[in-house]
Amino acid sequence: MTIQEEIQNGESRTLEFKKELPAESLKWIKTIAAFANGAGGRLVIGVSNQREIIGISKETDIFELKDKISDTISQMCTPQLMYDIYQESIKNKVLIVVEVFPGNDTPYFIKSFGKENGTFIRLDATTRNADITTIDELELRGKRRYYDELPFTELDVTENDIATLCNEFSKRAKHEITTETLVNMHVLQKRENILVATKAYAIFLGKHDNFSKIQCARFKGVERVHFIDKKDFDGTLLSQVEGAYNFVLEHINLGVEIKGLYRKEQYELPEAIIRELILNAVIHRNYMMSSCVQVAVYDDRVEISSPGSLFGTLTLQEALSGRSSIRNKVIAGVCEKLGVVEGWGTGLKRTIDVCHEMNIREPEFLEIGDLLRVNLYRPTYKAETNTVEESRESALESDKLPCKCTVNVPEIALKTYSALKENPRATSAELAEILGIALRTVKNHISILKKCGSIERVGSDKSGYWKITENGES
Repeated sequence: MTIQEEIQNGESRTLEFKKELPAESLKWIKTIAAFANGAGGRLVIGVSNQREIIGISKETDIFELKDKISDTISQMCTPQLMYDIYQESIKNKVLIVVEVFPGNDTPYFIKSFGKENGTFIRLDATTRNADITTIDELELRGKRRYYDELPFTELDVTENDIATLCNEFSKRAKHEITTETLVNMHVLQKRENILVATKAYAIFLGKHDNFSKIQCARFKGVERVHFIDKKDFDGTLLSQVEGAYNFVLEHINLGVEIKGLYRKEQYELPEAIIRELILNAVIHRNYMMSSCVQVAVYDDRVEISSPGSLFGTLTLQEALSGRSSIRNKVIAGVCEKLGVVEGWGTGLKRTIDVCHEMNIREPEFLEIGDLLRVNLYRPTYKAETNTVEESRESALESDKLPCKCTVNVPEIALKTYSALKENPRATSAELAEILGIALRTVKNHISILKKCGSIERVGSDKSGYWKITENGES
């Protein structure tokens, strides 16, 4: 993909635009540090927020501008990060690109702010202050350490707990797993012949914290509003996965296919993919976050949400092509040894291939803030066939919009409108979480609704709220 094509796709986790280099360095240097803490990225100067290619002013000394950028990065960021500054020409207009490479010495932060206040990360297309949990994870990355291999001194190692894990692991592995095996797999540590629990040991037992469980729900319709059924699964990690897996099967359709003399029952979604996606969610989630893995079944989809964005330098595109980046080394290693998952990072790509083979819609993978979500779409769902105009008129008649306007409002944008009415102070990221859609989609909906005259912003982006207007364009 060319730089011009990327610009047309808009800002993202790895791409940001500036019409010109801001005079105040902090307005762009935060993004440079955030890129280094994540998957890298490019700051493109000479492009507006509306993706218009403006170019660098002809009066600007390009070499002087490059030197200024380089000096600012060196003086304001620590540790020293790796970057490149170069020119791109599009339609006879010159752009300056500051390409930041993923760093190995995280966290990178603004010297004058200090580590706690000066560490920044990218979430979707925004740069944000890293919270203390994220800083802790970045520090572990910088030390080449993994959270799940750390000692968990709050939990005593007992014979009963060891027997629980050994029995469960032995059944999966189809050979005997002993205490010594747990030590060799780094689930337990041995210090002067005393067994010490690790975070992985506690997680596998389901004794890590109150958030190390899977929350399951069946919702009515296609929105997260009315419960039909819900259940939390705790206990050992692998039993949680089985519980969530069976919950999904209970709430999706089972069909019967007859070929000749043979009768074959088959679920509308591939069972192996459901199990693998739930496993991926618990293996790769961020256990430092106070959130649970959630599995939700709707009329149109199965939605699996995992706390924590993609780990380290991994991008969604790379993950879908088969590359992996391990957040929990011990948990992933154990699951591979038990034959529960494959260790080659092919899981996400394989889910797409299997869906193609079954002639059903491929899964949707979304990064929503610090959450990773997968949507498996149910082929038995029959969407309403109303046209956009019919849906809009129906919504108007039900008083979803306060006025008729000349701007076509897609039906899904009306859901964003309804969410804004209920949550006027919600940020775009929070709306994306509520609705289960991408941040970029929410922003597009807000733009449509503003143009329609149905909403307006009161106050600043941080402390303001959305006002539902009484009059719009007509």
